[in-house]
Amino acid sequence: MRPFRVPEQLLLPWSPQQTISVKHAAEMLDVGHMTITRMIEDGTLSAYKIRPDKSHSPWRVNYDSVLAHLDRVHRINGLEKRF
Repeated sequence: MRPFRVPEQLLLPWSPQQTISVKHAAEMLDVGHMTITRMIEDGTLSAYKIRPDKSHSPWRVNYDSVLAHLDRVHRINGLEKRF
């Protein structure tokens, strides 16, 4: 008898449909991918690595955290919402 294995999607912090790539997040915020990586590392954006055991694994960024960051920036600077 095989042991029960939990599907990988159930182990992720968010559904894959609620995440975007670093490239897409960088385009939304009009910054480079290294800036997005720094924002993930300092906690400004929420994200997870697809393969946390690999150092070069790509990040998946929580879409709602990008929108929340945009709202904060626009509110602080008195700008209209972009999205």
